[in-house]
Amino acid sequence: MCRRLIYLVSFVVPMLSLMSTAQAGEATVDAFVRGPANDNTNYGTGGSVTLKNSGGNSYDRKGYIRFDVADVVSEASLVLTVSTNNEGGGGTTPQTFTIEVYGLAESLDHTWTESDITWNNAPGNDTSSSNFTADATLLGSFIVEPIPVGNVVSFSDPNLVDFINSDTDNQITLLLRRTAGTSSSHNVAFASKENTNYSAPALNLEVATRAFGPDPADGALLEATWASLSWRALDSAVSHDVYLGDNLDDVNDGVGDSFQGNETDTTLLVGFPGFPIPGGLIPGTTYYWRIDEVNDADPNSPWKGSIWRFSISPETAYNPDPADGAEFVDPNQVFTWSPGYGAKLHTVYMGTSFDEVNDAAGGTPVGSASYSPGTLESEEVYYWRIDEFDAINTYKGDIWSFTTPGAVGNSQPANGTVDVSMVETLSWTPADTAASSDLYFGADAAAVYNATTASPEYIGNKALGSESYDPGKLALDSTYHWRVDAVYPDKIVKGLVWSFATAEFIGVDDFEAYNDFDPPDPESNRIFDKWIDGFGTTDNGALVGNDLPPYAEQTIVHGGVQSMIYRYDNANKTSEATMTLVYPRDWTEEGVTKLSLWFRGASGNSAERMFVALSNAVVYHDDPAATEITRWTEWVIDLSAFAGVDLTNVNSITLGFGTKGSPAVGGTGTMYFDDLRLIR
Repeated sequence: MCRRLIYLVSFVVPMLSLMSTAQAGEATVDAFVRGPANDNTNYGTGGSVTLKNSGGNSYDRKGYIRFDVADVVSEASLVLTVSTNNEGGGGTTPQTFTIEVYGLAESLDHTWTESDITWNNAPGNDTSSSNFTADATLLGSFIVEPIPVGNVVSFSDPNLVDFINSDTDNQITLLLRRTAGTSSSHNVAFASKENTNYSAPALNLEVATRAFGPDPADGALLEATWASLSWRALDSAVSHDVYLGDNLDDVNDGVGDSFQGNETDTTLLVGFPGFPIPGGLIPGTTYYWRIDEVNDADPNSPWKGSIWRFSISPETAYNPDPADGAEFVDPNQVFTWSPGYGAKLHTVYMGTSFDEVNDAAGGTPVGSASYSPGTLESEEVYYWRIDEFDAINTYKGDIWSFTTPGAVGNSQPANGTVDVSMVETLSWTPADTAASSDLYFGADAAAVYNATTASPEYIGNKALGSESYDPGKLALDSTYHWRVDAVYPDKIVKGLVWSFATAEFIGVDDFEAYNDFDPPDPESNRIFDKWIDGFGTTDNGALVGNDLPPYAEQTIVHGGVQSMIYRYDNANKTSEATMTLVYPRDWTEEGVTKLSLWFRGASGNSAERMFVALSNAVVYHDDPAATEITRWTEWVIDLSAFAGVDLTNVNSITLGFGTKGSPAVGGTGTMYFDDLRLIR
């Protein structure tokens, strides 16, 4: 079901989309080839790059896209808009496609033109099959789900970055093929640069301004006490200042013993005598490193690098499966973990009492990092510990916990959640056969764990059907802990301690709560039912959300999994979308003084003023062409700029384009918004 049937029938609005980027370039040439029955036919001027895999018969189609690329890049993504995803002329197919992306050999980049390319003369094409020849290098693949036309898909891979950076003639050609699927008759097509409804293929790039491509990768875990560091350098760099240490601030500031020297190579061995950290990297330690690019002949040198990190595996066991705090674990689970560094023997302790497992001195020795305790009791809380022995020392492990099916669970907010609202209601599901639940809540984890019904953390007993609790207004930027015990007629099963952290801001809208349920479903919460736009009007050119599910944007997001897509049309109109506020309405609480929101535009947008309005108070973005900014950008507005507004009782917020109250001849475009917040 959709909300705008008239809109869908009467015209199509381009769905222009780009990834967060510092630079975006559209294809300079694109086409597809078809064979063998159509092997001399040119399809270069059509509106699509169409792909099909039918086992090498006349229906096969392969795509060719060329881009101009002149810079060294640290990130790259190919962005395509689906223009056909069907069988013949039908609707959305139930089939999922896998699309492979190849890089064409540089020597062949210039050998094809859009107006002449065919199945027979296409460089790199294997004319006898659905494959490419050895002149094409596989860079990776991406998935196209059975989605409606107009949706955006993207491909990014380190191989794509390497392919771009290895180019020397400032042009690259990417080849596309569909792998064999469940039906050879289905095709998928992407809008070409000639398409008048959707955006052309785009290559979004982060131009390298510092060293990039660290190896080990940022955040890597190494199972050795040495490492070979390497990185990708800027073309302008002559040498490289290396900083490495276990103190983040020292590496960031380049102080202490973090400076390891200036290198002309882009590799460095560490952890051996004669090299940095000659005594070896220490198990359980996180190391930070940074590469500053140096060229004394350039006044901008050195170019300070990002800080990367890697860790050495600890001597204790880690990475338990099930994870610490896991709920409803199979009673017949086989337990595994990652062995501590150098471990030769593992001793397992398991039970239903934290203290007993923590204090236990005798356990079950095992030679491998797995353990099967037999069938466990349902509706129970278990604790377990692994001690590691490396033939010299024993390393006592952490205490991990889990529950089995039927136990108290499904905490809301979920354990470990961050950026929780100050006005959050806690909820859970009770144990299957328990008579009631005892609830504990507080700011100290140890106090909550040790609390009894006589402790201040004890909230009270909750009868079946009453598994919720409103703690009242919580403090910003604070961590809270809670525990729910299952109360039975003859015993109490102590629950896990759950934690969550409140945000350091007050959320106005993060767009995560909107769903795709249509009325009259009582759970319906569609984005365009809360943000009221210009649908059905003649003087408001705003259209919020997608007309078919997913209604909220789920591909181009700043935080979480959803954002708001907003199309504007200022042809003798202004564009406005307004949300009536339920909470927060007091924009002074907790000392907040600013409104923060994130936005980005799509390639090809018309330049328009962007504004935020509270009642009749309007604030315009400083950039009159903010709609042309194609990367996620934060806009921070001092609340004092909304002159005359009672900030203790804000009724609504409007996001708009143009000059409010003064329609004029303007353009069209697509914008994205996310993470509207009040900050201090």
